[in-house]
Amino acid sequence: MNMHLTKVPHMGASDPLQVAPNAALLIDFDNVTMGMRSDLSKELKTLLDSDIIKGKVTVQRAYADWRRYPQYIVPLSEASIDLIFAPAYGSNKKNATDIRMAIDGLELIFIRPEIGTYILLTGDSDFSSLVLKLKEYGKYVIGVGIQESSSDILVQNCDEYYSYT
Repeated sequence: MNMHLTKVPHMGASDPLQVAPNAALLIDFDNVTMGMRSDLSKELKTLLDSDIIKGKVTVQRAYADWRRYPQYIVPLSEASIDLIFAPAYGSNKKNATDIRMAIDGLELIFIRPEIGTYILLTGDSDFSSLVLKLKEYGKYVIGVGIQESSSDILVQNCDEYYSYT
């Protein structure tokens, strides 16, 4: 993954730091790993140090069935990212992760009101509903995803969207 980020132009909302200074980083790991080809710890540090991040990131979570990604457990843990285990069962193994991430995103609205910005690492159109609900509650939503596979609807729904190659 080359973490050269490009902002996708469209209208954004007001400055999230004026309302709530903290941010939550939620990572759809199944989606993100499609573009990973290099040092994960370095790429995450580049992202967290970038201008994309607005406010202090107080929640960092990555969602996956970690049985599929044992090689990433240590680097993510060293980067202080909480690993949320969403076991994949049945014919559509991917949606367990998506549902867990969406539920956590909604729950954070109520249990952590000081979080004003949500950074979603995903290009998956399934998260468009989460983005709309976060915005309905006055949250600022930043999306980050792989340029080649990011959903147009997700890109348009976020206040800001950055793509990487």
